[in-house]
Amino acid sequence: MELEKSGQDSRDFTIDFVRGICLPLMMVDQLRNHWLSLFTYRPLGFFCAAAVFVFLSGFSVGKFFSGYTADRDLFLVYRKVWQRALRIYGLHLGVTAMIVALAVNAPFGREIEVAVAQPWRVLLDSVLLHSSAPMLEFLPMYVFFLLLSPWLLRRFQAGQVNGIFGISFLIWAGAQAGYSLPMPPFTRVLDGAAWQLLFVSALYLGFRRARQPLERPQGTKGLNLGLFGFMLAMAMLRHAEVFGLGALAEAVPAWWIERSTLGPLVLLNLYLWVAFLWLVPEPLVRMARQGRVFVAMGQYAFPLVTWQILLFYVFMSWFPHLSGFSILGQALVVCFAVLCLVLPVSLFLTSNRSIRQLSSSRQA
Repeated sequence: MELEKSGQDSRDFTIDFVRGICLPLMMVDQLRNHWLSLFTYRPLGFFCAAAVFVFLSGFSVGKFFSGYTADRDLFLVYRKVWQRALRIYGLHLGVTAMIVALAVNAPFGREIEVAVAQPWRVLLDSVLLHSSAPMLEFLPMYVFFLLLSPWLLRRFQAGQVNGIFGISFLIWAGAQAGYSLPMPPFTRVLDGAAWQLLFVSALYLGFRRARQPLERPQGTKGLNLGLFGFMLAMAMLRHAEVFGLGALAEAVPAWWIERSTLGPLVLLNLYLWVAFLWLVPEPLVRMARQGRVFVAMGQYAFPLVTWQILLFYVFMSWFPHLSGFSILGQALVVCFAVLCLVLPVSLFLTSNRSIRQLSSSRQA
């Protein structure tokens, strides 16, 4: 089927590259109470690496699975997407079980007292897509979004785009006003009712990319400069203390830049970057060609997310008082954690390259 092939063409390595970059940034941000997070938490504006990761994940799902909506089997897209959701759900349960086992035997501190005192409650909560321990809110939210994705893709296929976005926007707006619908991960760390708008919009863009790609307009130099100017203004406002814009930053309502509910300025800031990189993709393409390790990390993103969560708890056990370390000590600990995240992928690529070279030499 031609339409099915259009939804499953070759991977976009720039997406894998950016998603791979997000993983070490999230690792640094998660290991709190150290100075390096000043450079990795919302470095380009008001959006964080987790928001970029959710956007790219939604875009990839829409791009890859949209082809299945044209099949005569109406439930094929459900089976394909829900198989992926089941794998992510299994990763979620597995990493939760390992964390509970570690928590019972390791000093993680107050952040995970519930896992030590009530390990069975944490396990049951994880089954129900509830996050009762730090770092366990991301995978439940993504599983829930995946479960909704086939229905959304079929609505996009039927031309009901405006209705879907209207409902999604109203749910997001309710979360901004404090009337959040109960959606996994059932925690205010990441409010699923707010973050769904980001995923739904990315899902639609991926759907359009596979079925009816948008054409880049010609002669966009002025538009590119305008977008870059807005992006620069957002970055300066985010780091207002550096540029002497403290008074202006204080005038911005807190809910506009709230991460947990994905405030309007967070969404706007992220989509300014999306639009700019769509219009000017060449620098990102060049970086992706050189960053093979990050491309591979993006391809195996969700197994690495589970490994990253586990690393967070291991390092929290080893260094429960990281804030008390010297500047150099904090940097060494954080860099070691990132190395533990990146090294397995680097070794995998190296071993694969060696195997290919050996195979080529034997054939020669």
